[in-house]
Amino acid sequence: MKVISLGNNTDGLEVGIVVAWTLSVNPSDNYLECNGQAVDSTKYPKLYELMHNTPDYRGVFLRGLGGNSATLGELQGDAIRNITGYFGRIDDNMGDYVNGAFYLKIAKGWDWSSYATDTNSQILYFDASRVVPVAVENRPINKSVRYFIKAK
Repeated sequence: MKVISLGNNTDGLEVGIVVAWTLSVNPSDNYLECNGQAVDSTKYPKLYELMHNTPDYRGVFLRGLGGNSATLGELQGDAIRNITGYFGRIDDNMGDYVNGAFYLKIAKGWDWSSYATDTNSQILYFDASRVVPVAVENRPINKSVRYFIKAK
């Protein structure tokens, strides 16, 4: 297989094609980073006909069109699948029926006078981190790349 470097005029890639770039150095002057920057109409006239700014792909995952994806070019917000569960009446034996993301803690010192006669009642908690990895975002396993668009 013959490998042709990106950026030459004979690479066979059309103006407007997006490539993933794994290096910290930029490819040739024939590519612009997909960071929302303005396209110079005099330097990149073909790309400027297609768009006046490069797409901004920083920090987002690209997804093939179809299935549950948004329409072409539309940014789709994050989401998770619904987490559901149930539990029965909370009493002294509840620990036998709580597992997974649910857990119990003794609520010592709380005023439970209107809820129960036992001042050592338990509070039922939910914590997804007990059963799945958690972070400040929803994300699949990933490695970062930089996206560039063929400009000329």
